[in-house]
Amino acid sequence: MSTALKPLEMPLWGSRLIEASAGTGKTWTIAALYLRLILGHGQVGQPVLMPLLPENILVMTFTRAATQELKERIRQRLQEAAAYFREPEQQPTDAFLQKLLEDYAEPAARQYAAWRLSLAADAMDQSAIFTIDAWCQRSLREHAFLTGSDLRESLLQDDNDLRADAIRDFWRQEIYPLPEHLLEPVLAVFADPDQVQSKIVPLLGNGATFGQPSRPLQALLSQSITALQQQIKMLKQRWSDQQADLRSYIFQILNGPKADNPLNGGKYKPEAMEAVFEALQDWLDSPEQILPANLEKCQLLRASSLQKNCNKGRSIEAPSSARILEAVLDELETLKAQFQKIHYDIQSHAAAWIQQRLETLKAMHHQVSFHDYQRRLADALSDPARAEQLKSRLQSQYPVAMVDEFQDTSSLQYRIFDAIYATASNTPERLLLLIGDPKQSIYRFRGADIQSYLQARRLTAGRHYQLDTNFRSSKPLVAALNALYDEAEAELSEGAFAYAEAGADNPLPYWPVQANGKNADWQLGKQPGPPLTIWAAAEPLNKADYLYLAAEQAAECIVQILSNPETGFRQENAEQIRRVSGRDIAILVRDRHEAACIREALQRRHVRSVFLAEKQSVYDSPEAQQLLLWLEAVADPENTQRLRVALALPLLDLSHQELDAFNRDENAWEEQLANFQDLSRRWRRQGVLAMLHHSIHHFAIARKLLRHPDGERRLTNLLQLGELLQSASATREGSEALIHFLREAIAAGHDQSDAHILRLESDAELIRIVTIHAAKGLQYPLVFLPFIATYRKDKAEDYQLQIEGDGAARIIWERGDSEATERARLQEDLRLLYVALTRAEYALFLGLAAPSSAKSPIFDHSAIAYLLGYQHHHMALPELLKRLQQNAALRENLQIHPLSTEIPVTPLVASTSNTQSRIPDYHGHFDKTWGIGSFSLLVRDLSSSAPLSARRARQGAIWHQYPQGMRAGTFLHDQLQALAGQGFATVLQKGSAARITQACEQAGLSDWAEGTLEWLQAIVRTPLTASALTLENLQHYQSEMAFWFPSAALRSRKLDQLCTDQMLPGMQRPRLPDRVVHGMMRGFMDLVFADAGQYFVMDYKSNVLGSEDQDYHEQAMQQQTLQHRYELQASLYQLALHRLLQQRLGRNYDPQAHLGGTLLFYLRGLEGPQRGILHLPANLALIEEMDQLFASGERAS
Repeated sequence: MSTALKPLEMPLWGSRLIEASAGTGKTWTIAALYLRLILGHGQVGQPVLMPLLPENILVMTFTRAATQELKERIRQRLQEAAAYFREPEQQPTDAFLQKLLEDYAEPAARQYAAWRLSLAADAMDQSAIFTIDAWCQRSLREHAFLTGSDLRESLLQDDNDLRADAIRDFWRQEIYPLPEHLLEPVLAVFADPDQVQSKIVPLLGNGATFGQPSRPLQALLSQSITALQQQIKMLKQRWSDQQADLRSYIFQILNGPKADNPLNGGKYKPEAMEAVFEALQDWLDSPEQILPANLEKCQLLRASSLQKNCNKGRSIEAPSSARILEAVLDELETLKAQFQKIHYDIQSHAAAWIQQRLETLKAMHHQVSFHDYQRRLADALSDPARAEQLKSRLQSQYPVAMVDEFQDTSSLQYRIFDAIYATASNTPERLLLLIGDPKQSIYRFRGADIQSYLQARRLTAGRHYQLDTNFRSSKPLVAALNALYDEAEAELSEGAFAYAEAGADNPLPYWPVQANGKNADWQLGKQPGPPLTIWAAAEPLNKADYLYLAAEQAAECIVQILSNPETGFRQENAEQIRRVSGRDIAILVRDRHEAACIREALQRRHVRSVFLAEKQSVYDSPEAQQLLLWLEAVADPENTQRLRVALALPLLDLSHQELDAFNRDENAWEEQLANFQDLSRRWRRQGVLAMLHHSIHHFAIARKLLRHPDGERRLTNLLQLGELLQSASATREGSEALIHFLREAIAAGHDQSDAHILRLESDAELIRIVTIHAAKGLQYPLVFLPFIATYRKDKAEDYQLQIEGDGAARIIWERGDSEATERARLQEDLRLLYVALTRAEYALFLGLAAPSSAKSPIFDHSAIAYLLGYQHHHMALPELLKRLQQNAALRENLQIHPLSTEIPVTPLVASTSNTQSRIPDYHGHFDKTWGIGSFSLLVRDLSSSAPLSARRARQGAIWHQYPQGMRAGTFLHDQLQALAGQGFATVLQKGSAARITQACEQAGLSDWAEGTLEWLQAIVRTPLTASALTLENLQHYQSEMAFWFPSAALRSRKLDQLCTDQMLPGMQRPRLPDRVVHGMMRGFMDLVFADAGQYFVMDYKSNVLGSEDQDYHEQAMQQQTLQHRYELQASLYQLALHRLLQQRLGRNYDPQAHLGGTLLFYLRGLEGPQRGILHLPANLALIEEMDQLFASGERAS
């Protein structure tokens, strides 16, 4: 029996358990008791601990956020109390402090108390408020001699990577060496390392210890498998002579006249029997195979099965072969159990080996996980040689320990607390205070062990206290939940949480709570809003229909609530209500699938929402994968495959037509290549975050993402990833290191440190969609539980976790009882339901439906069905709800509506009467014509009548046979750029062949490796100028030189006319499309070099002019140049070079002397009349006129 807790009267010694139901002021109570401990306050006639300091009061909880909140709340309470004790008449009324003050009647006592409280408030930074993990770590370090701790060890936040290494080592060292006859049973357990991960990691995560492997896996298996295979061999020999006889017998019946067939046609179909005999034959033919693949279906061929499965009134005389098979199958069933034990032995061995290897790897790196800290402290506290001394020191250091959220402790953690403070002893020299709510124990998947709570409850019998006032929810809602649970507690034999047993104390009862009440009332329209609303389907539904209709109903109801100006919260004595906003509403779900259902229903009604899964890592988001591919392309823009992948990412949202244009339009492709080259330079110079911001701006990524319903979520993920990468770049050198970091983070995926948890995309009025697990500890004015009738049956595991007397966990290889497994599932679901129902402040909305079949996992075995007494009353859902309405305590607080099959879709219209301040419109002026221009932009959509490329030659020089098109041209350009960085002459060295071959393989040109090398060697030896200068002996040059210069609203037609008049005048060329270039012009020059005092620009061209050398004469190259407007490109290069030389050479600059012009190097014309070189001399008049045109071009009208 629990006693209502009175914070001033509760004894502060011994071991005590406080049950703090949802919303009952647990943190306030901890702070109140903390004040008393600081003061040494106690009751007359009771043992009293001496006044303590914060460093001696150990408070443990489960998250860093919770420790910070506790520290601040306690510090604030200490400060308030100190001020109250100094001058109580000048402080606000505080009932607790007022009563506490009465116990310090003397002024001197009050001033001393005020001093102690103030001293404690100042010392809160040294307080012993920790997470359990952090306290274990601290204790091991502070008592390193007694615990045998290595002070060199560092904390390993996440040991998943090392565990993956240990699994790979296990596969290499234990599985690879196995001979074939031992490999088959192992592969039946683990097909690959991924299956080792999926089967063994849960075993290790249970906290169980497996000891050290006694011998290698091969030695473990040799004896047992050899004996088993010998028995199997004898069975195969016994059966092999009988297979043909039984097969003939069966098919003679099946293929004979139907009237003569006595066998059940539904079970004995020819194709099914054929598969059974094939499985038996495969078993006979495979010496290593232990059991037939289709063993269950083989049972149909037993003599007893043949006789049993005859049609009504018919019988059969089974042949001797069927009786022999029956005996064989009986023995196989026995051997199957032996084989299963071998499977268990393999898993136990793997777990032990991997556990030991993981410890070795951590020791090698001097790293320790949080679980290691707990295990080591527990081991030290149970070691006879040092336990008593360690306990004594910890008891002296922390005479008081409060364990918050005690229901979430693991068996190992409780073993530590009990070892130090001896829960059963109830000694007056110290205090162990266990604070929690077993009804909210929902983290079994993290190791939370409710059995530890129940054990502590038994050991503290007679010392149980209850917080009995709910401060979270309104009085009507508290009354409704009390009525619901009181009825279940009274009528159900196992109690409201399915723990009660006949003749025994209920270890997990429901105690009704009082309601402190809210300072506002929930109003729906002009009426008081019901605290509990249920939508129930009139007809049974399958799960898919239930999810769809419940989501639609909830979404439509939300629209009505948000749209109604008379729905909201009315403060006491207030004339106006506060309308409901999106942030007032939470929709609680079990998983992502349910979240997707409700989000889709909300999106159809234009209602914005956000899904908040519990500590979901941003590295798990699709944007992380996309950003990885984007970074790979930016780091290596010359890699055509990477660049194509980046351009096809959903981030850019390009259509199929736009993507196809890059295959057909060389200028469009070169423009994108230039974009990514620019991003690559930004990354190197300014950092990854600056590059990402520029990408978002330049490619309009934000605008494109925000077109999607979850666009804000996507954009927020992208920006958060950018910030994480920028932080990571501080300790990683180069782009490849950062890409590796992101790739590893995505692979880990589970990293849940605070920086990596998904951020809320905005502070807008978004409806929260939250998993029930993530909602624990939170509260919302209105809570929707549309899918509360769903459930998932747990499958009985092949093992059971057994907690020994010393608290250690052991694995027992024994299939769990399915009934016990289902009972445990229901018990946890009932606790999860309680958490969900107690998140609301004013109102709950539930969706229910009966299942259309026994296979539909809704309602029948759900927690809500149990709570409503579905199994107990044996009523259909409609009758059950009618009965619920007859409950006097629920009648005024419950509304039941039909879950309609025809639900309207009402779009949410933004309220014009919203009283919140509106952000003013920005009226600043942006020059929307400003942009970045380039040669590619100028010639885009060029109206050209250029002939199709000539057919590739089948013989002659390699450059005439080489593949044509943009892919081959880009590859050749990349190789020349790479050679520029290494020195062009390196291609003539012996080691160049391997590099060229590798590059060709990566580009899909493996067959052209030898030809590529030959061509490149010819290129670097080709004379370029009159002085016979070649790339091979080039000394002063710069590859891929970038340029930028401003452009003042220049019309392309003026530039077009200027070039037509002064570059190769009198020759025909297509006109440039009319467009305006206003902003900046940019470009990249393939090669800039100096020779004999002159500066030249070279541009590589892989265009095909013909299939023979003589096709590359000067006139042909001029026509090709004009057809693609390369003369304009050359003029832009000369202008850029002119401006650069003006700055670098200053007064010494003489354009006539220094400008050598542009060389267009037609690479396929190496042996043509002009050696493939078309020299366009610098035209100073043209350059100066272009310079003026870009500087003062008129604005477009």
